[in-house]
Formats: sequence, structure tokens, C-alpha cells
Amino acid sequence: MRSAHALPLVLSFLCACSAPVGPIPGGKLDGTVADWPSDWSFTNDIENVLLETNPEDPYSVTIWGVHHEGGFYIAAESERSNWAQNIARDSRVVLAIENDLYQAHARIVTDLNHINLVLDRLVAKYDLEREGGFVEDGGVLYRLERR
Repeated sequence: MRSAHALPLVLSFLCACSAPVGPIPGGKLDGTVADWPSDWSFTNDIENVLLETNPEDPYSVTIWGVHHEGGFYIAAESERSNWAQNIARDSRVVLAIENDLYQAHARIVTDLNHINLVLDRLVAKYDLEREGGFVEDGGVLYRLERR
């Protein structure tokens, strides 16, 4: 019975948070707007980052990201995910890494060779197995660019 009494408390806590909590999306991200890095290698040891989309009604998620050749990349398994649909309507995003906020535009990467190089970095960083065709299966890769 204790867990039934704790549920309203947990739900009210989650609703009060602006940042996503694990797989549960959030709203507007808090932090300090930081200068755009010239080198993203500091993200090598950072597993999760937060991404805010839909500036008019902020929607944020916890995702993985990787740097490659001076840029920072994120990937959506499907263009139908809520946050990817938000980017399709408005490319303005905010990336949160620790307490720093980076204002960006998310641009779709279309060059298959470039996509494969970045996916190789994601697979290595997160110790994943590469299966099937990412693009053919509906995946979308984004490069974040300063705005």
C-alpha cells in the first residue's frame, strides 16, 4: 500500500520538473547559455545530453550525442518521434550539457558516407551493435549548428 500513496508524490515531482527525467520528456531546460564550443571532444565522457525542441511550447528529451570533425550530432531512430517532428517544424533547439545551454539549429545530414562515419562513432561510444540500415529503417541524423 505504501507505493500507492507515493504515486501522487512522484507524479507531482515529475510534473514540477522542467527537464526530462530519464525517458519521461520535460519542458523548458534551465541552465546558463554558453558560448559555442570550437571543440566538442569534451563530450566524449558525457553519456546523456538533454535536447529542447519546439521553442513556442518547449519539449525536452534525454538523448545520446557524439562529436565528429568539429561538430556535434544527435540521431533519432525515427522521424516520427515527437522531438524529430518538432525539429521538422522548427529547427531551433537547445542542447544542455551539464548546466550549459547551447542554442542551435538541428540540420539533417543527408550524405550517406558522413552518416556512416558519425554512426560508427555513436556505435563505439555507446558500445552498440550496428544492425540494418539506419536511414533505410527511418533513422535521421542531425548536426547541431550554432544559431
